[in-house]
Amino acid sequence: MNKTRKRCAAALMVILLAVMNASSQVVIDRLHGDQTWSMNGLHSGNQIRTHFYNDGMIGDRPDEEIGGEWPINSGYEYLSKATCVIGAEVEVRDDTTGSVERIVIFSEGNGSLGGDPSNQTSGDADPNTGAWWTMCPVPFFANQFPGTDENGKERNKSVAMSHWPWSWPNVWPDKFDDVVDPVWAGSWIGYFVKIILNADQESYYVMDDYNNREFPFYPDSTDLDRRGLGIRATVRQFQWSNVLVEDCLFLLYDAMNIGTYKHDKIVFGLVSGPNIGIDSEDDGGAFILQENLGYQFDEDNIGTGGWTPVGLLGWAFFESPGNPTDGIDNDGDGTMGSGMVISEDTFAPKTVNLGDDIVLINYKNFERTLTKMPAEGVRVTYLGREYHIKPGDSLEEIQDDLIDNNLNGLIDESNGSIFGDGANTISYFLYVGLKAIDYFTGNGNDNILIDERRDDTIDNDSDWSLLTDDVGLDGVPRSGDPGEGDGVPTSGAGTLLPGEPHIDKTDIDESDMIGLTSFNIHEPWTIYPLSQDQILWDEAVRPGFLNERLSGGNTDVFLGSGYFPLQPGEIERFSIGMLFAYGPEPAELIRNKQYAEKTYLENYNFAKAPNIPTLKAVAGDKRVTLIWDDYAEQSVDPILGKDFQGYRIYRSTDPAWKDMDQITDGYGSVTLQKPLVQFDLSDGISGYSGIDVNGVLFYLGDDTGIVHSYVDTTVRNGQLYYYAVTAYDRGGDSLGIAPTETSKYISIATDGTIDKGNNVTFVRPEAPSLGFSEADLSGFIPVSGGRSTGKIGYEIIDPTLIKDDHQYQISFEDTLLLNDAGVFAQATKNMSVVDKTSGVILIDRTTKLTLTDEQPVTDGFRLKISNPSATVLWADSTYWNDAAIYAPSISIFRYSKTLGIGMARDYVIEFGDTGIDTSTVVDISTTRRLPAIPVNFTIKNLQTGDPVDFGIWEKDVLPGEEGMFTAFSDKTRSDQVVLVEKLRPDTTVFSWSIEFNSTTNDSLHRNPRAGDKLIMRIVKPFLAHDVYEFTATGRSVDAQLVKEQMEKVRVVPNPYVVSNSWEPLNPYTNGRGPRELHFVHLPAQCTIRIFNIRGQLVREIEHNTPDVADGTEIWDMLSKDQLEIAYGIYIYYIDGGELGEKTGKFAVIK
Repeated sequence: MNKTRKRCAAALMVILLAVMNASSQVVIDRLHGDQTWSMNGLHSGNQIRTHFYNDGMIGDRPDEEIGGEWPINSGYEYLSKATCVIGAEVEVRDDTTGSVERIVIFSEGNGSLGGDPSNQTSGDADPNTGAWWTMCPVPFFANQFPGTDENGKERNKSVAMSHWPWSWPNVWPDKFDDVVDPVWAGSWIGYFVKIILNADQESYYVMDDYNNREFPFYPDSTDLDRRGLGIRATVRQFQWSNVLVEDCLFLLYDAMNIGTYKHDKIVFGLVSGPNIGIDSEDDGGAFILQENLGYQFDEDNIGTGGWTPVGLLGWAFFESPGNPTDGIDNDGDGTMGSGMVISEDTFAPKTVNLGDDIVLINYKNFERTLTKMPAEGVRVTYLGREYHIKPGDSLEEIQDDLIDNNLNGLIDESNGSIFGDGANTISYFLYVGLKAIDYFTGNGNDNILIDERRDDTIDNDSDWSLLTDDVGLDGVPRSGDPGEGDGVPTSGAGTLLPGEPHIDKTDIDESDMIGLTSFNIHEPWTIYPLSQDQILWDEAVRPGFLNERLSGGNTDVFLGSGYFPLQPGEIERFSIGMLFAYGPEPAELIRNKQYAEKTYLENYNFAKAPNIPTLKAVAGDKRVTLIWDDYAEQSVDPILGKDFQGYRIYRSTDPAWKDMDQITDGYGSVTLQKPLVQFDLSDGISGYSGIDVNGVLFYLGDDTGIVHSYVDTTVRNGQLYYYAVTAYDRGGDSLGIAPTETSKYISIATDGTIDKGNNVTFVRPEAPSLGFSEADLSGFIPVSGGRSTGKIGYEIIDPTLIKDDHQYQISFEDTLLLNDAGVFAQATKNMSVVDKTSGVILIDRTTKLTLTDEQPVTDGFRLKISNPSATVLWADSTYWNDAAIYAPSISIFRYSKTLGIGMARDYVIEFGDTGIDTSTVVDISTTRRLPAIPVNFTIKNLQTGDPVDFGIWEKDVLPGEEGMFTAFSDKTRSDQVVLVEKLRPDTTVFSWSIEFNSTTNDSLHRNPRAGDKLIMRIVKPFLAHDVYEFTATGRSVDAQLVKEQMEKVRVVPNPYVVSNSWEPLNPYTNGRGPRELHFVHLPAQCTIRIFNIRGQLVREIEHNTPDVADGTEIWDMLSKDQLEIAYGIYIYYIDGGELGEKTGKFAVIK
C-alpha cells in the first residue's frame, strides 16, 4: 500500500472510529465536499452512453471522454456538458449595523472544467487559489483504490456503479443506522433495497456546497465552517435496457437542507451545452410545457462527416417540488374539475377602488380572506418586502416575487415571457390555460387537484384501491398494523412510515408539481457563465423565462424549476430524464418521455427480465462455438414468479449491433432486432405473445427445447464477430405485461478498451496453425458390464479445455422401479463421471439420463446419454427361428402376491428332446409349488452363455407331452415358464414369464420342437455393473506436418484495395480508421518480415500464439515507425526456424 493510500485509509478509520456508535446522520454530517474526490463514471446500460462526474456534471471534460452518445457505440455524440445548479435568495445580516440584505447565491456543479471562474464553463472558484466554490463530492462514497482488472491493468477510479463491484466503497457512510448490517459492507446501496440490482446500471454519489465561500452567508448556525446554501444532494442515475425506456437516462437528485436557515425561495436548474451531431454550430431548441419537456436539435439534421438523421436530445422533469399555496393547478391534472381558466386577462393591469372586492393572503398559512378595499388601503409583507396598496392604485402582478400583487388570491400567475414588438410579438406564459381557484366566487374550491399536497391525508387523484392498497401504515400487507383492512386510505404523512400505496407520501401525483418553469436557449453559449450568480438568477433560470430557437447556432439551454421553499431537514426531489429520439418532429421524443415518466411514477416497477447468463465463445476454423450457463433459468420475477421462457442469440460485426435485421414498431421506430437463432422451453408456450409494445408482438419461440451451447458455422475466417445470448420471459397476458429480455450491453472506448455484460462476447474465427490437430476423445470401452441397450456419445464443446492424455471413467448406480403393471424392473438410478488422472469428480450422481437431458460441459466436452427409462421386453428383437411357431407372450412375472423383477439380460431358449434340461423347484406362492421335471428346452444367458434356472407350470397337459413346453392342445391354455435369477449373490428372484400368445392359436402356427430357438432380447438400461472408460487428446501441432504445409501460408486480402471488409468500426469522427492485413496458416511460432520493393524492412512481427488453433497474425499496416504504409508491392518472409520458411508478395492498391 502506497503512502497516499495509507493516509486515506487512516483518515477514514479515524472518522469511523470516532462515530462508531453514531447514527448515519452524524457520520455523514462530519463529512463534507472535497474537490480532490472528483471522479468520473460511465453510464452505458442501454442505448445511451455518457461520462459523468460526481460534482453534478454529465458529459466530457477531457476530449477523449464520451458526451451523450446515442445510440451506444455509434460514435454519434450530442452533449458537451449538462450541469445542475441550485440557487436561492437569502438574507444576510450585518452584525455591526443590523441591516439585512437579500442576496443571491448559486451552488452549481462544474462544467467542462473546474477551478477557473474566468472560463464560462467552469463553476465558481477562489480566483487566487482555484479552490472550488461549487458542489463538491462528499468523500468515501467510491473506492479510491480499485486495483487491477482481469488483465492486470490498473483501473481508473470511478463513481460507484452497480455493475462494477470494484467501484464500491468498503463501507457506505450513510448506512450506519442499519443495526443488522451496519455500513452495508460489500453490498450495493440499492435505491429499492440493499443488494438488489433493479436497474441494468445504477450510479450513486453525494455532493454538497460546504466550500462555496463566495459570500458572507452562513447557512448552519451550528457549524460556521459550512458555507454555500447548506445543501447536500444525493444523486442516483439509472438505466434500463427495457425497450420502452432504452433511450432514457434517469437522473434523481434528492436535495436536502442540512443547515438551520429556512429557505423560502429556491430554484433548481440544469444547463445543457449540446454538441448535437458533433458540429455544435447549428443547434436549436424548443419546449413543450404541458409535457414538462425541453429539447435540442440539429438544424440541418446532418452530423459531422455527413451522418444522418441526427436525433433529438430531450430533458424532461418527472418530479419536482409542489406548490400547494398559489391557487393554481400547476401540474394541469385538474382540468376536468371546477375552477376558472387562467388567461392573460386574469393578470391584466387593473385599478382597485375603495370598496372593491379584494383577496388578502395570510402568508404564514396562506389562508385567503375575501374582503373590501378599505380607505386606508392594505399592507402586504413577505420575504422582507412590504407593499402598501391604496384605493385607486393600478395593480399589476409582478412575476416571481411569490406575492399576490393584484389581490386576486393567485400568486405569480403572470410568470412568462414576451419577445418582439408589434405583429412580431411572441408570448409564453406558464399558467395560461390552466385551472385556478376564483377566490371571488369560490369556483374551484372543491377541485382537490388544485393545490393538492402530499400531507393532507386525502387521496386527491382517487387512485387508491380498496382491493390492493388497503395494507396499513407500514405499506406491508398482512402485518396487522394500524389502518390495514379498514376500508379507507391510510396516509403516512407526519410519521416515519410510508403509509399505504397511492396516498400522500407514496403518490407522486398528489403533489401540485411546478415542473419545468423556464427554458432559456441562448447564443452565444458564453453569455451566462456558471460562476455569475446574479445573472443566473435574473435571467438564466428565472421562472417564466421561456423562449425557443428554431434556427440553429452555438447555443446552450438552461432549464429551471422554481421557486420552492426548503426548510431545515427537508428534502426536495428532482427526477429528470435525459432522453433521445429521432426527429425532426418531437412525436417520438414525447412518446419516449411518456413511457419513462410512467415508469418513474410506477416506481420503476418493471416486470424483471431474467438473470443475465454468462457466455463464452470458442473460435474455430470457419466456426464459432457459444457456451452459456443456466443462471437465467433460476430467475424469479417479483410480479410473475418463475417465468423464464428461452434464449436468443444475436450476432453482429458491429458493436452497436447495427448490421442486424431491425424490427420496427407501429410508429416506425426500431424496437427489436431479429436474432440469429432462438431456443425456448418445450412447454406448449410458443408463437407470439398476446401483449404488444407499440404494435410489436414478441416471438416466444417454437417449443425447441433449451440448450446451453450453439455452433455457428456461417461465419467467415478473419471477421470479428460480436455475440450476445439474451434470456427472455413469457410475460403475463392476464396482467397486460409484455415479455422482457435481458440487455446485450457492450461499450467500446476510443482506445479500444471494452466493457461488456457477461452475456456478450467477441471472437474472430481463424484458420489454425500449420500442423494442427484438433482435440478429441477416444475409447469409450466397457471395463465391466457393457451390455446395456443405452448409448453413450460425446461432443467437443470447448476444445481449449480438453486435457491431454487424461483418462475418464463413467459409472452408474441402479435401482428397482415399480412400473405401470405393478411389478418391478431394473432401472438406472444415477450416473457419475470421474477424471481418473486427477481424481476429480466431474459429474456426481446425476439423474439426467435421457437424450433430451442436457449434460453439463466438463473439461471441454459434453456427454450424450441415451438410456432406457426401465427394463422392458425388446419386442422387435425377440423372435423365433421359425415364424410358424406360436408367438411368445413375455412379461415380468406376477402371481398372487408374488412379484417378479425384470432383469436386464438377454436370453435364448433352445428346444430338443425331453430331458435336455430339468426345471427348478420353485414356490410361486404359499400354496403353489412348481416341481422339478425333465423338459424339452434349455435357457441360457445370451451374452455369457451361462445357464438360467427356471420353473415350469404345466397348464396345457395331454398324455405324452409331460415336460414339453406347449400350448392350445385343449385349444385354450398355454404352459408358463418362469425364470429364476440372482438379483444379488444372496438374493434369488423371479424375473420373466414366458407363455404363448393366444392370438396365434390357429392352424397356421404350431408348438416348438427339437431344433427350434427363441431369441429373447430385453431393453437394458445402464446398471451398476456397467463401467466405461475413455481418453482425451488435447490440441497439438505435428512438426513434420508444419514442414510439409509451409506453402499454405498466405496473405489476405491480396491485393488489399482501399479497405478490408472485416476491418473494425472507425472509432474516430474523421479519418479512415484502423486497417488490417491478415497472415494466415502460420506456424504457431515464427517471425514475419515485411519489405518494400526496394528491399527495405518495413516491419518485423513476432508471431507466438499460445493458442495453436490460431494460425493468424493481424498487421495494422503501420511501419516500424508507426506510420501508414504507402500503396505498392511488398515482399513478406516467414521464418519458422527449423520448421521451414516461406516467401511471398502482396499488393496494396489505392
